[in-house]
Amino acid sequence: MGYTNHWQRPSEFPADRFAAAVADCQAVLTNIDVKIGGFDGTGLPLFAPDHIVFNGAAPRSCEPFELSCIEFDRRGRQLLRSFCKTEQLPYDLCVKVALIIFAHHLGDLIKVSSDGNDDDWVAAKGVVQARLKYGGEFSPHRE
Repeated sequence: MGYTNHWQRPSEFPADRFAAAVADCQAVLTNIDVKIGGFDGTGLPLFAPDHIVFNGAAPRSCEPFELSCIEFDRRGRQLLRSFCKTEQLPYDLCVKVALIIFAHHLGDLIKVSSDGNDDDWVAAKGVVQARLKYGGEFSPHRE
């Protein structure tokens, strides 16, 4: 079993706040010293106003990070649980950066955690703080 980042969310986010988060993700992740690719690690990552998808650049890829503005759950749960297993490959930093950005824009609508501890988030918080001037205060959710 590999290292995993987790999040809980409602089925729908406010479209304007989601799009702003995607824009910030694109600004940071396309100018970072970690190579990312598309869904399977090849091609380009997707940064759309209602959807974001990336993986580590092959062969340093695992599971894709994928988040949509609207996600349906046939079981009717109030909060949806999602995750991205990264095995702490280099793109784990990018997943954490994205989650910090989404937490900033979406506030209490998204609860972010990981298999690690607070120290595992230091580098990502530093990247977001340096590039976007927020994120240094981020703390992963503890259940």
